[in-house]
Amino acid sequence: MTVRPLPDVLQEKAKKEINENPRSVESDISALKTWLQKQPHLLNINPSDQWLLAFLRGSKFSLERCKEKLDMYYTLRSVVPEFFSNRDPLDPKLQKILKLGSFLPLRECKETDGPRICILRIGVYDPSKYNLSDLLKVAFMITEIMMLEDDNFTVSGEEVIVDIKNVGVNVLSQWTPALAKKVITCFEKALPVRLKSNHILNTPTGFEAAYSLFKAFLGEKLKKRIRVHNQDYEALYKEIPKRLLPKEYGGDEGELQELTDYWVKKVESYRDWFVNEDKARSDESKRPGKPKTTSTLFGVEGSFRQLEVD
Repeated sequence: MTVRPLPDVLQEKAKKEINENPRSVESDISALKTWLQKQPHLLNINPSDQWLLAFLRGSKFSLERCKEKLDMYYTLRSVVPEFFSNRDPLDPKLQKILKLGSFLPLRECKETDGPRICILRIGVYDPSKYNLSDLLKVAFMITEIMMLEDDNFTVSGEEVIVDIKNVGVNVLSQWTPALAKKVITCFEKALPVRLKSNHILNTPTGFEAAYSLFKAFLGEKLKKRIRVHNQDYEALYKEIPKRLLPKEYGGDEGELQELTDYWVKKVESYRDWFVNEDKARSDESKRPGKPKTTSTLFGVEGSFRQLEVD
């Protein structure tokens, strides 16, 4: 087995919060590999031990829940190509989006065993040139790198600052029910992500009506973890210390451009991995029982069900 040992403080947190037992990690990973080998629609899947460990942590070491997430993740790679296909970081379109710095994990956490803090800047792209799904694709790519590299992220989860400055009707119109369903499914049923808090900044005119509508689709736990600060940065600082934030947010930790440059290079360094992973997806023609498709997963119109989180 080839996985990183955790620092003591994170190991202790992993035991208490996500049921991680260092003595059984190897057998849990082995059980997942054996299970994958028995799934005819997942025979081309050969994940690393560290990748499987991220899914175990995101499932609080429930093997059954982990299997469900893995199955759904590789299924979504097949049926949601706008998120999970054509992810060569050197592709000119992806290069331009990466250089916008739309999704940026920060360097430091609040505590040694704290969650990773990320900034999502939705208003940085031109909706006449790109789609919101393009930004989400890049955000998922960076999330997958954190799954492989960031122990704070896999053990303690993430806190997300959503900056919607300069978000106008042309951007909001791209947030369709169909896109929302796909995003919610990715976070609820596929990616091993544990959202600890969500901080919304710089809300535009008309935000309250859209926000009230969106909240109706969310579970109670997630509702309680959302904070709308608008331009009240002092309220944000009470939960995310200034010392951790970039200068553009009144903080002390460098500039957004430095962070953007770092993540452009980091994602580029994973080029071979992303290109190879393009082949790692479910073959729905070989799935026992009924194949999963866009319509069976999301429906034609359908309705939202509540999103619950751990």
